[in-house]
Amino acid sequence: MKIRSTTLRKLGWSCFGLMWIPFFTMFAGLYKLPSGSYDFNELPQLTQYSLIALSILFILTFVFFIGSVIISKISKNRLLQSGKEAPAIIKRVYETGTTVNNSYMVGFDLEVMPKNAPKFYTSTEQLISRLQIHKFEVGTTVLVAYDAKTQVATIIGELEQKLNP
Repeated sequence: MKIRSTTLRKLGWSCFGLMWIPFFTMFAGLYKLPSGSYDFNELPQLTQYSLIALSILFILTFVFFIGSVIISKISKNRLLQSGKEAPAIIKRVYETGTTVNNSYMVGFDLEVMPKNAPKFYTSTEQLISRLQIHKFEVGTTVLVAYDAKTQVATIIGELEQKLNP
């Protein structure tokens, strides 16, 4: 089974959403506790379990989010080293909801047109600088590196010509 960056990011968002359940139950357990300072063992069991679950989900959230960026980078580097090059037309651009160091993680649906093979459709996600985002509009022709077996592609750069979608 191959781990995809999109799967890791979805797991990260799921953990983030689930993290709110133990967050609220932790306060429910503390509701009638007198104010003061307590050791972990002196807290109500509901609060103890909630803190443990909250900590685990918090760690998993960041592991999945950071892992998605790392997997995406590894996949891109692998394609750049061993992939074939071809032009592709951007058919759709969509937000993924992730930003890294002022760059957006943007999703693209592409129509890849290899020279000696039939065209195919694929999706990819890449970090794009805020200053470069305007270069990747629907209908723009870009250069991609792709794997012929899996039809996974990554955008290498922009080509000058623009075609109608």
